[in-house]
Amino acid sequence: MTGTNMRVLMVTRETAPDKRYGLGRSLTPMVEELQARGIDTRYYCQDDLTPAQLQWRDALWQRISKWRGLRGRADRLALARAWIERLQVGTAAGRIAIAEGYTHVHAHDPWLAAGVSHALSKQANSVRWGLTEHGFGSYSVATQLDGLDQGPLTQWLLRRIEKKVLARADWIIAPTKACLTELARELRVGGIPRHWHEVPHAKPAIAPRDDASRLASRDRLNWAPDELVVVSVGRLVPLKCFDRLIAACAKASVAHIRLAILGGGDPAELQAVAAQNGLAGRVEFAFVDDVTPYLHGADIYVSASSTESFGLANLEALCAGLPSICSPVGGVPEVVGDGAWLVPNDIASLAKAIASLAGDAALRHDSAHRALARAASWPTVQDITQRYVDIYQAALRNTHG
Repeated sequence: MTGTNMRVLMVTRETAPDKRYGLGRSLTPMVEELQARGIDTRYYCQDDLTPAQLQWRDALWQRISKWRGLRGRADRLALARAWIERLQVGTAAGRIAIAEGYTHVHAHDPWLAAGVSHALSKQANSVRWGLTEHGFGSYSVATQLDGLDQGPLTQWLLRRIEKKVLARADWIIAPTKACLTELARELRVGGIPRHWHEVPHAKPAIAPRDDASRLASRDRLNWAPDELVVVSVGRLVPLKCFDRLIAACAKASVAHIRLAILGGGDPAELQAVAAQNGLAGRVEFAFVDDVTPYLHGADIYVSASSTESFGLANLEALCAGLPSICSPVGGVPEVVGDGAWLVPNDIASLAKAIASLAGDAALRHDSAHRALARAASWPTVQDITQRYVDIYQAALRNTHG
């Protein structure tokens, strides 16, 4: 089958706002490139469910939430809701694939893929399906770290289910080799199977900054010329460790420091942390479609995350040529290489690194040069799309069993 004869259904659990700032930031350019190559590709997510499907889900949820063992248990209810959402989207996608003649379904987490697999198993078809694991290691661990509480028995059961789903899939993709290795370890898979692939996110379309773009961005964002601006990007969740970053900025004792945190979520607790550290009015929060002005206008980028499978925001900072400090977790070292300063994410280490860059223009210049050199060698969206096409075509030719 030629590329133009393929029809690909991309499936995520996102809503429209998530698509503009979450996974969609890396997936949308891929979908557009597949379409540009004549490959019919659809991006399917929660917002594509019909009113009837949403009504059915709400009715099911009302019944399940009253079950003994779930009633009054916020942790179990949250996990049950997550599974219901993903299974429904995945099942709906599988049915659409059969009804509308898609050749491939690409789910973007294993719980979605479980729904896809279930739908495809109910009717004879030739649809190939696979998934991308976006967390570091197994999805149960990734969701646990992201705040979806699970006990040891639940985690064991979820890993068992995930292992079975991955064994049935035609392909598995993760964004770094470190992710594949950790996934195989946590699921107790003997080595990395042949149908598992490391495919990084493509190089973001962010131009390198220069003096003109820096001044224009700072003017647009109302940043004073004498401010030392630190920028960080990510959802306002504990695993991003923004509380440590705020404390580190205070401890760095840099005159006129400003911290800009870009990401969705409620900033109230972090605003309180800023006030406690004497940075009230010096920490700003924004949820934006385009991070480019912030990366062009800032002086230093910092990621203090406790876990990352890839760290797309880190790569965006490198593309902008912004001196960068990153915690060496998960797949981050594999992505940034020598383009960023890898620093443990404790407050003292972060503060020391921020103070060092803030106080040394030559060091910032060298860091910016290394960031741009690393970004220049990164695969483009065309390169990564070709990897996808190769994997899809191989799935049509082969089985992994």
